[in-house]
Amino acid sequence: MEKFINQFKEHLTGILSGIDRIMIKGYITDFYHNNNFYYFLNKEQVQLKDYKEYVLKTTSKIKESIEGIIKQTGCRYQYLRNSENSKEEIARGILLESNITEGLVCVLSAVEPCYALSVIYNKQTCKLEKHNEYRKCQHYYFYYNDKELGLMHIRLQTWFPFSIQIYLNGKEYLKRQLEKENIKFTSYDNSVTWVEDIERAQLIADKFIEKKWYSTFDNFAVKINSFLPRIKEIFNGHVYQWYVEQCEYATDVMFKEREQLSLLMPKFIEYASLCQMGDDVFTFFGRNVHGLCKGEAVSDRKHFFGQGFRVKFKLDRNSIKLYDKSNVLRVETTINNPGAFKVSAPQNKKKWAPMGKSIANLYRYAEVSKACNERYLNSLAEVNPTSLLTGKIGEISCPIETKLSARSQNQRRFSGFNLLSNFNCKVFEAINGGAFSIRGFTNRIIRGQLIEFGVFLKDTFSDKQLSNRVTRLLAKLRAHKLITKIPKTARYRVSHLGAQIISQILLFKKQEMIFKIC
Repeated sequence: MEKFINQFKEHLTGILSGIDRIMIKGYITDFYHNNNFYYFLNKEQVQLKDYKEYVLKTTSKIKESIEGIIKQTGCRYQYLRNSENSKEEIARGILLESNITEGLVCVLSAVEPCYALSVIYNKQTCKLEKHNEYRKCQHYYFYYNDKELGLMHIRLQTWFPFSIQIYLNGKEYLKRQLEKENIKFTSYDNSVTWVEDIERAQLIADKFIEKKWYSTFDNFAVKINSFLPRIKEIFNGHVYQWYVEQCEYATDVMFKEREQLSLLMPKFIEYASLCQMGDDVFTFFGRNVHGLCKGEAVSDRKHFFGQGFRVKFKLDRNSIKLYDKSNVLRVETTINNPGAFKVSAPQNKKKWAPMGKSIANLYRYAEVSKACNERYLNSLAEVNPTSLLTGKIGEISCPIETKLSARSQNQRRFSGFNLLSNFNCKVFEAINGGAFSIRGFTNRIIRGQLIEFGVFLKDTFSDKQLSNRVTRLLAKLRAHKLITKIPKTARYRVSHLGAQIISQILLFKKQEMIFKIC
């Protein structure tokens, strides 16, 4: 993230990273293992043919228990005929009216789809068997105003196997802790826009992933599922296993003034829409691009009325978003498919394995997401909001005399670049690919790129002639300081100045093409 900070440091008050929204799923996995489901029904003295009647009675008891909680606490209850209504908005409205400082705010219910355990008749074996089916049942949403976690909710499925979903907000946790420690801050919506002690705020945000979540979630489950003690008794104390269903990790770049961000934001959106695609998206997620690389990289831009633009990059069901809130530029990585990333194997710390959804891997979710955010922010450092590059761009269009290395005795003369010629723009596009930002590129790789782009026709030149032409081209790029040679290798990398100049040239060229089409 150093490149981004160095580029815009005069406009910034600080950068704050941490978990944003996180969704946890709780499953009683014992129901799915081996014959535990049949063992449970046997302990309950329930035959498979009577399963539906048994479940209806159990669900009825759970609902009665929830009604008791509502009467005891005096909180508001509301049944939603349309499950697509924003439950959080309803809960926040009730919270403002009731002014509840701590505890249960309200209980909402709706009929929603879910995966549930049923018993069906198998025609092949002529027996009743357990079946995991997609169906609808009533769900209850418990909204709490927690003293540490702020407004949060727990969703309970009232049909076997009584899955639980818990929604938390890391930014709410951060704000509660800052208030507790009397650290002054300002906020807008779901983001901190200014904080008195940025270092302490970052430490608090990092502590969110260190909490003992297993015991916290177990306590929530006991409160809302009255049937849990019986399940615990039959399965010898084994209850819910907790998994990370979705995790959003945000890096908030706090600008001094909203006006400064407003001037930069159109340039960020423009650059992201026109210059960041394909190989770049793989690089943001830490993936090296090669012939065996799998996955579809998608980028899109969306305008929200009254809120501005949002740019989103997706790969393997994971995404990176860029948008602004007040004076905050937010880059947010959302992980839905953790298997696309690696974690050190429990048995052997030197080996890496696909990352699972276990809540024990929450620290790794944060590490991976933070690295993705930083890579993306560094890519935005190529956007130069001022006219400082005008002189530099003009210089590379003029001839130059220079030494390529300390060993060479004589200076060589190199011609300037015709910046908007199709040939030079194709060359710039080839060397500026996101796939080369980590390991760089060689003469052979660039040859292949230029042949692919149609700059060189393979049948017209021999391999040696093509190699010589690219060698002279790379020397010219080095002379104008657009690329640098990686020490002790035959590889090159685009320089920081080169990346800024090339991105501006390509951006102008793509805009020109769009205007011609229109």
